[in-house]
Amino acid sequence: MEKPHRSLIKKVLLIFCLFLAMSFLLFVGSIAVIYNSYELDINRLTSTNNGVKVYSSSMTDTTLYNTNRSIIEIETLPDYVVKAFVDTEDKRFFSHNGYDIKRILKAGLVNLTTKSKSQGASTISQQLIKNALLTNEKTYSRKLKEIVLAVKMEKKFSKNEILEMYLNTIYFGSNAYGIENASKVYFNKSAKDLTLNETCVLVGLIKSPAKYSPKTNYNNAINRRNVVAKLLYDNGDISLEDYNDVLNSAIEVAKLNESDQAYEKEAIYEACNLLNISERELINRKYQIITYKDDELQNQLKKSHYDEVCALNENLDSLSIVANNDGKIIAYYVNSDYNLHDMKRQPASTLKPLAVYMPCIIHNILSPSTLILDDEINYNGFSPKNADDKYHGYVSTRLALSKSYNIPAVKALDFVGVNKAKECLLDFGINISKSDLNLSLALGAVKNGVSLIQLLNAYSIISNMGVNKGLTFIDKILDEKGNIVYNSQNFSEKIFKDEDCFLLTDMLKDTAKTGSAKRLNSLNLPVACKTGTASNGKENTDLYNIAYTSEHTMLSWVSCIKNNKLPANLYSSVLPTEINKQILSNLYDDHKPADFVCPSGVSKMPYDLIEYENNHHIVAPATNLERFIAYDYFKNDNPPKVNTSLKDLGLNVNLNKNGANISFYAKPDKTYYLYKITDNKELINLYQNKTGVVEYVDNNVFHFSEISYLLTDGDKEDMIAIKPKDYLINLLNNEVKTGKKKWYV
Repeated sequence: MEKPHRSLIKKVLLIFCLFLAMSFLLFVGSIAVIYNSYELDINRLTSTNNGVKVYSSSMTDTTLYNTNRSIIEIETLPDYVVKAFVDTEDKRFFSHNGYDIKRILKAGLVNLTTKSKSQGASTISQQLIKNALLTNEKTYSRKLKEIVLAVKMEKKFSKNEILEMYLNTIYFGSNAYGIENASKVYFNKSAKDLTLNETCVLVGLIKSPAKYSPKTNYNNAINRRNVVAKLLYDNGDISLEDYNDVLNSAIEVAKLNESDQAYEKEAIYEACNLLNISERELINRKYQIITYKDDELQNQLKKSHYDEVCALNENLDSLSIVANNDGKIIAYYVNSDYNLHDMKRQPASTLKPLAVYMPCIIHNILSPSTLILDDEINYNGFSPKNADDKYHGYVSTRLALSKSYNIPAVKALDFVGVNKAKECLLDFGINISKSDLNLSLALGAVKNGVSLIQLLNAYSIISNMGVNKGLTFIDKILDEKGNIVYNSQNFSEKIFKDEDCFLLTDMLKDTAKTGSAKRLNSLNLPVACKTGTASNGKENTDLYNIAYTSEHTMLSWVSCIKNNKLPANLYSSVLPTEINKQILSNLYDDHKPADFVCPSGVSKMPYDLIEYENNHHIVAPATNLERFIAYDYFKNDNPPKVNTSLKDLGLNVNLNKNGANISFYAKPDKTYYLYKITDNKELINLYQNKTGVVEYVDNNVFHFSEISYLLTDGDKEDMIAIKPKDYLINLLNNEVKTGKKKWYV
């Protein structure tokens, strides 16, 4: 019985061995097929002129921006440069054949346990292949191709040749490709003159140029540099003395003017998004980008920032963007070491027109002449002040916006509601968090800030009478052979009504005439404008001026990102306003833009000046005498009312610490009865043969929880209820908060 059993075992083993042999042959054959299917493009690998060119709209300058690498020979570099890269990026570089099986297995285990592809295990050879020949997509097929090509490259080139190509290709941030360019960008010297400290900084950048840049994240750069130095020391490539010298050294970054490349950097960023490729892929494929850049205006922006900002000799960051009203960005200038593309800042009062006044106009809550009482307010402890620390009584919406008063804006937001404000901001392309849904939104306080491009686009929507045309730097993108791979499309989406945008614009024109940007008035141009000043609670941090005409929209901004505070002498938006003034002067030196056209749904209408001044109501004129009539723009579906107020008899009741102030508008042919209703109904007064405003003060109110006042003329009646005790308690408690009283009620 044992022999048949042994025979079966032998057959199973034979079949299993045949299966293993066939699997091995199939695997080897697959590897051979894969190996032979991927060809190493030596020309692209060794090319020294990979680059992307960005052209201005005139096409007169073909070398505006070119990312050609500056090549340096590895023999000219200090020994510690090569050792630092190898110790940090690929310590078994000189012993492997292009891939490191130990790193691959370790990375595979990490990816398996984390269910991700975060660990790449790339050797220096693989990094070179990826940077020069492949994409950045995280797929196993791309990784396999990367390994195969790395192996082929290792057979074709020596280790020193591979290292040299790698060092001349790797990206160091700040648009620096290759160690020679990086040395010049960060330290204004050739790579052959790099110190050990500087070398460790550059090597540390490779992991994440944005995160470890000494320009923008100094502390991160220090920590990462120390890691690189420790690896050098642990591997015996530097002495303890050298290691300690690095740890005790500061990073001295060169101050270079890269502002001339700001427009081109933005165009490249946009091109990558449009083509859904990385910047490295864009460069490797030698694309050509044709933009809307106006060379003359770009130079003017540079001059304006030099004259107004750089001349102050302060550590300031500044930016200007100009777009025409077709959504084409024609000039973009940055004076900063920081990447401002994705940076979000507190928008301050530039948010008021977008979050407060536009929704109020849309919902017919405010018109330009609507009066808002600018007095002391307190909403559960939120008690904002105006910038001038004054109260101005009743002010029109037009004046409140042009002077950028805070209290009227907060009151208006309280009336329209924060949810409608959020909806309006979303229509403008600005998303805010739930924590922003409070009345401080009226002052531009948003948790995550707003990008400067977002702000510019929002105002360009208003300037285009509610049409969103988007913003773009790029007209066309061509491939290496001159074929068009992208052509700009005319985007257009109607967001807001013409009537609402016109009323808001007409009020913002007053900002440039008599308001916070009245410096622009001397230009004698039809321009709308909004200023803004953000603070950290103590010092100012950001200054804005956003202006637009019927042809262009522009934004200028000044800040100090590093210190998060501006110098004490920069306490208002004068600086960005002066920059925008120079831009406007340059744009319209030979013509004047057309004024904004009043749409058919808006008309200039008369209202009663006496009622307006005495009772703060906007009503149709009760007389034909011009001296008692004023005019302003109103939507045709929301004209001045015919009756004396929003209530039938114009009854008003205002509480203060002395009691209830009661008023109404009387006509001479009417008899009025004023009642006070508490536990019973009491006739307070009877009025006959009265004309105009009638006032009455009721001092006996504060021992009642609720009082209703009823006014009737026999035909109509008004009733208003008040809660005197609640008012008194809030009043006394507020005095405790301000130190005037000692005990809460």
